[in-house]
Amino acid sequence: MKTESANNLFFEIGSSQLIKHGEELCGDSVITRNSPEGAVIIMSDGLGSGVKANILSTLTSTILSVMIQNDVGMTDILETLLATLPTCSYRQLAYSTFTYAQFMPSGRMHVANYDNPHMILIRDDKIVNVSGNEHIILDKKINEATISLKPGDTCIFLSDGEIHAGMDGMCNLGFGWTQVAEFAARLASKAMTAKEIAYELTNVAWQLYCQQPGDDTTAVVVRVREKHNLTMMVGAPENPEDDVTIVEQLMAPPGRKIVCGGTTSNIVSRELGCEVTVDFSSIRDDIPPVGTMPGIHLCTEGIITISNALKLLKEHPSYKRLEIFNDGVSRLVHELMQADDITILIGQAMNQAHKSTNLPTEFGLKTQIMEKIAGMLTAEGKHVRINYF
Repeated sequence: MKTESANNLFFEIGSSQLIKHGEELCGDSVITRNSPEGAVIIMSDGLGSGVKANILSTLTSTILSVMIQNDVGMTDILETLLATLPTCSYRQLAYSTFTYAQFMPSGRMHVANYDNPHMILIRDDKIVNVSGNEHIILDKKINEATISLKPGDTCIFLSDGEIHAGMDGMCNLGFGWTQVAEFAARLASKAMTAKEIAYELTNVAWQLYCQQPGDDTTAVVVRVREKHNLTMMVGAPENPEDDVTIVEQLMAPPGRKIVCGGTTSNIVSRELGCEVTVDFSSIRDDIPPVGTMPGIHLCTEGIITISNALKLLKEHPSYKRLEIFNDGVSRLVHELMQADDITILIGQAMNQAHKSTNLPTEFGLKTQIMEKIAGMLTAEGKHVRINYF
């Protein structure tokens, strides 16, 4: 997987991969974890390509993940890897590179690298030299570094497929670390997500390989920034006496505010003492218009909007696509995708209009729809909590 203070940084993670031409499986493996306690990235490149490389890299990254979670030292980790990894019958090697990076909310990052290209750090649109200490452990050179990060930094981790892209083709000596870093710095200077930067890195490698990658290629990008908080209220409370409480919980936290539902908007409007104004320019096809209300960043209709938002989320729309449209569904999905820490307040009062037998069954399942949306957002590395009223 974002601070009003140095202890509340968020680490937005994006990754992209190319599979070596002629193979069905990628020989690089990536494991990422993102939580309020920080983020972890593990990347491994298995010897060769295809199934064998995939097995080697998957074993390496999985072993690393489990042992690091249990605070096992690097020497013990290497001993376990050497004893566990299968040996290549041709080269007589049990070989797999790895990079491990841990990001703390305070901004402290620790990275350990074995035989992968060095991490690229971009700060203020410039490439920053990351000096680390090299250790020899079981005849293996491990480079480790501890870095203090700040909002705006971009960290990039690569497999050597990116560095070697174009070798014996468009670039005699390959893309090269310096050229990759300079290209990454130009990307980092733009308003792009971590996922978009990672895609652009592998896309340029794809072009340099003439659409036939000569090696598995991986780019993992971490953008360090302040956390984007979002609180969303959907539906009226089952008990009208909870109206005051739910609106207080909507407005109290920092960050952006969303209200879904006509009755819901009326409750918020009444409690805040302000009016809702309908924006008819936002109507699209069968999507109801959005409203505007002081202190609320987005006001939408209820069940139709959230049902279509769930469908749109399943399509994994790009940020560029979402920015084009002004309708309630696109704007709601854009807000959810931009957010890192999301609180959903679900009122469980039954809307009499949805008891009609002419409406699809799903239209009476507001809570289930929001729980599905929450599940999809959680799978994207976002921290989501639901409170019921």
